[in-house]
Amino acid sequence: MSKRQEAKEQEVKAPAQEKQEVQQAEAPVMYLGPNVLSKGLKTYTVYKQEPAELILSLQAEFKTINRLFVPVAAATQAMADIQKKGTPINLAYKEMKQ
Repeated sequence: MSKRQEAKEQEVKAPAQEKQEVQQAEAPVMYLGPNVLSKGLKTYTVYKQEPAELILSLQAEFKTINRLFVPVAAATQAMADIQKKGTPINLAYKEMKQ
């Protein structure tokens, strides 16, 4: 394959990767942590996109809260991981319960 063809392929791949990253950033996410109604958090709430402002406002109190907001497509696996001791989402869940 010539250098010109390789460069062309890389140009085609780059926008596709950027588009996928943007879609993931704007994809709906689900909160899988415990209910903390006083902070506006309810288990299984779906957000159109990651609620960055809410996460930032709560990170002072709950350092790993961002792990509890998962893409809806990955929610089933994340729920299983909450039950497994030592997984990052399990530790984040335990932090919220304390």
